[in-house]
Amino acid sequence: MNQNLKLFATDMDGTFLHNDHSYNHKKLAEVIKKIQDRNLLFAASSGRSLLGLIEVFSEYKDQMAFVAENGGVVAYKGEILFAKDLTVAQTQELIDDLQEMPFSPKNDYLISGLKGAYYPEGISKEYLTHAKLYYPNCQLYHRLDEIDDKLLKVTTNFPEDHVRDCEQWITDRLSFVRATTTGFTSIDIVPNGISKASGLVHLLAHFNWLPENLAVFGDQMNDLEMFEYAGSSFAVSNAAPEILELADKVILSNDEDAVLVEIENILNEE
Repeated sequence: MNQNLKLFATDMDGTFLHNDHSYNHKKLAEVIKKIQDRNLLFAASSGRSLLGLIEVFSEYKDQMAFVAENGGVVAYKGEILFAKDLTVAQTQELIDDLQEMPFSPKNDYLISGLKGAYYPEGISKEYLTHAKLYYPNCQLYHRLDEIDDKLLKVTTNFPEDHVRDCEQWITDRLSFVRATTTGFTSIDIVPNGISKASGLVHLLAHFNWLPENLAVFGDQMNDLEMFEYAGSSFAVSNAAPEILELADKVILSNDEDAVLVEIENILNEE
């Protein structure tokens, strides 16, 4: 095994999870045991909320770390190591701009927090049903200042042909946020300076580890920064072209347990 590697961090949707959102529980249990036996660490690094990740990994939540909200939240063994939020005024300005922009999603957006996710009146049933697949504890809100939670990001959808343009429009318009494509039509809007890489910086610092100790797995453009930051990067074969080009190695597809198979291969190297 590469003696430098200590932290294995994987994206979720399209990378670790199968296309039906399932994963190989038996193999994960085996891999996590091998990781723990060597005093290494497994982490989920995702655009999903912390609550959503803990729900997916409920059996393993005390045996791994979480980089949630595209780097906006970092947690380990029930402790929040880092959380970066938007102010109420910033969130309101962002929502107002979403209403006015080209290809506006109108009320089809969600505000994600540590305790849950919050949606406005007028949200479409279709969008809310989809959002609930990824965000537990979705609640209707009427006024932002009534939400008793950290406001970590806004997530929404745009037409697939215009996702990149809309992403750029938001980032150019508002200096305090950056928009990042999470796949297909979905965009996460997070505080400026936040990325999966920035989240992993905090996690590595907690253990006094270095970027060369980090192996990352991903498939989409919101994985770009952590691919540039990590000592080793692995793209699943179904990844976006930019990620395939940047990766140190292309591995199996997400439907073939690619992440777990590759970690197992690394751990078995002599």
